[in-house]
Formats: sequence, C-alpha cells, structure tokens
Amino acid sequence: MGEMQLLLLSLGLALVCGLHAHHTCSKEHQPDLSGTWYTVALASNVTAKIEEGGPLRIFVQKLIVENGNLRAVFFKRENGKCIQFSVSANPPEKDSPMKVKYSGINDLYIKSFKEDEYVIFILYNHNNKEVTLWGHLFGRTPDLSDDIKKKFEEICINAGLKKEHILDVSEAGILRKPHLCLMGIPPPPSSKE
Repeated sequence: MGEMQLLLLSLGLALVCGLHAHHTCSKEHQPDLSGTWYTVALASNVTAKIEEGGPLRIFVQKLIVENGNLRAVFFKRENGKCIQFSVSANPPEKDSPMKVKYSGINDLYIKSFKEDEYVIFILYNHNNKEVTLWGHLFGRTPDLSDDIKKKFEEICINAGLKKEHILDVSEAGILRKPHLCLMGIPPPPSSKE
C-alpha cells in the first residue's frame, strides 16, 4: 500500500472513529457514516453565524467514505440560491483534532453517534483571530427523537454552549426536499424556519 493510501486510510479511520472517549474504533467495528444525512440542529455561541445568511448555516446532504477517506457534501443558501460544496478533513496529528477548512480552520470532534440514526459533531472555528464554538446534529432522517435532540443539547452545554444557542432546523422546508434546491429550484421564502 502506498504512502498516500495509508495517509487517506488513517484520515478516514480518524474521521469515522471520532476522537470520542466513549467510542473505540477497531477494524471489527468501524461505523458506517456513508450515505444520506439531514441537518437536524445547529448550535453556536455566535448565533448570527447559524441564522439565515450566516456562514455556518450549512446543511449536510451526504457523507462519503471512499478508500478510508471521509468527505462531506453540504449545501447553503447564498444570494437566494442553493450552493452545493464539499469539505474533507486533514488527518489529525497525535492527540489533536481533525482539521477542516471551511470559513477558516475548524477543529472537528465526533462526540456521539449511532451509525444508522444520528451523529453529533462539535467544532471550534478559527477565523480572523476569533474562535467560534459550533455544533451539528445530523440524522439519517430529518425526524429524530426528542431523546437524541436532548443528547445534542447536553453535549453542546458540556462543550460550553447554552440552550439558547441551539437552533432546531428539522422542520425547515429546504431539509425535506434538498434535491429540489440542488436542481436549481429556489428555496422557500425564509422569514422564519
């Protein structure tokens, strides 16, 4: 196996396994995060960044694991249109988080997951000498149980966020039909999601 393939495999294992103290990863148990996902909730200590028009208001479409590498495909509204984009993480150094370039540099932690139901990420966004704490709750469907949403809230609070920093976007119309957005059909008006 070549050096680049080993690097990509290491990256994929780190992304998939998480950096979460309660989950261990071995070749026998690698969570399958590939496939379609929905953004169910967002959180940030700077709520303007996750509100309409904010740079961190992004919605997952899918996660792709290929050759040990994990890539995420997202979409966001920009000037009234849906824009699709993807991000990948750089492999972590020893005892360090994964790094993702998006609106600055992000330290990425997978805090909890159940591969067929949900995944919770906590990120620290470093941009222009400011650090923004933010979180994502992804679900295999846009309808997750209140117990999972409560778990996301608890993880966010333990990370330093407050309940009022959490935004449930599971009822947002765009989440129910992301394929329409990506085909160029304009998103629904958004006075309040």
